[in-house]
Amino acid sequence: MAALQPTDGVIPQDYIPELVLYITAGTETSPGMVYECDDKGRVLGKKPLPYTATGIGLHRGHGVILAIPRDGGKIMEIDDTGKLSTVLEKDPALPHPVKAAASGQSDTYVVADNIANQLAATSSGGQKAKVYQRFEGQQYTSQNMSVAVGNDKAVLFSSEAVPGVFRFTGNESASGKKPILPTSGGVAADPKSMRWAAAQEPNLVLVYEGEQQLKKLRLPPGKSLYRNGLLSFSPAGSLIVAAKDEDTQAGQVYFICYDIDKDDVRTMFQWKFETMQDFTSGPRMLWNRQSPSQYKSTF
Repeated sequence: MAALQPTDGVIPQDYIPELVLYITAGTETSPGMVYECDDKGRVLGKKPLPYTATGIGLHRGHGVILAIPRDGGKIMEIDDTGKLSTVLEKDPALPHPVKAAASGQSDTYVVADNIANQLAATSSGGQKAKVYQRFEGQQYTSQNMSVAVGNDKAVLFSSEAVPGVFRFTGNESASGKKPILPTSGGVAADPKSMRWAAAQEPNLVLVYEGEQQLKKLRLPPGKSLYRNGLLSFSPAGSLIVAAKDEDTQAGQVYFICYDIDKDDVRTMFQWKFETMQDFTSGPRMLWNRQSPSQYKSTF
């Protein structure tokens, strides 16, 4: 199937696509942008950021949360009207947050920080971050970290610094914890079920329910995982995976959609804008209701 290209064409405000992707893009030294795209790559809305967000997650289906490592570390949120606000910044527990996630109906955010070497929890109300897991003796200096929170409150985590995909439940310690999977890779949780998924280089995605493996999904021929595996469940339960041409270092990036129950796979579109850092999927939000405004720090 030929990949469709993103476009800034006029889209009716009441248009509700099959699924919507929220994509954070930019570089480490540039301002950032978050795009709202339909399943054909058409831009429904976009929101400029003061700095590039390296992590993005869905919050209760009516907003996205952002992890921004620059300027002392920021957790920001864009609500369903397009309003950008700062949830937390310059917290000692999160000096360099790179990924953020929340479970389906929770206001608690779990954030991965690759300088503090830990997972910390905060909330949509901006409460002081509390350390959830501390990884002693490890140095997480790569952007390729991933975190997700399941509907059963289990926290899924992976980093290139330590081999494997880990699943934490309750207050169990990371010390001595054995990984569910032997190789590090991106993780995602379904906001409406107990399913979750993890990527395994170079082209494999495994779907679980709890600790029981349900399916193995492979990327189409000629494609490999982008950035160690960026993936997200859609509101309907399909799984979207970012892939690149396997014969190039960076390559052109494509979004691949898997209907897990029907064993169906299709290429959605090819990404053509700034360097993609992360993405999530959720309901359509009408960002164009909110007039653009200048970013203002709470400090």
